[in-house]
Amino acid sequence: MEYEYLKYPRSVVILAEEIKRVVNDYDARRIGNEELSEILLWYAHKSADKLFRGNDYPYTIKKILGARRVKLLDTILEEQQPTLFRGVK
Repeated sequence: MEYEYLKYPRSVVILAEEIKRVVNDYDARRIGNEELSEILLWYAHKSADKLFRGNDYPYTIKKILGARRVKLLDTILEEQQPTLFRGVK
């Protein structure tokens, strides 16, 4: 993944801001469908401890992203979520 986004965000807030940037770039057509999916799946796999709390997202993620971006994130991760949620505290 060679994009202008942080590859390893250090906190939940930074992760949420990066996901927000990714989705905004997708909406502005700076990145395509495949790039969007690749980036969001990268974050889901590499930052699962920050992105998930049990079977949900942390409040901070929801607050920063907003309902529409969270819905898009759910759609992209829909098939991956059972695997991603496994083992996350």
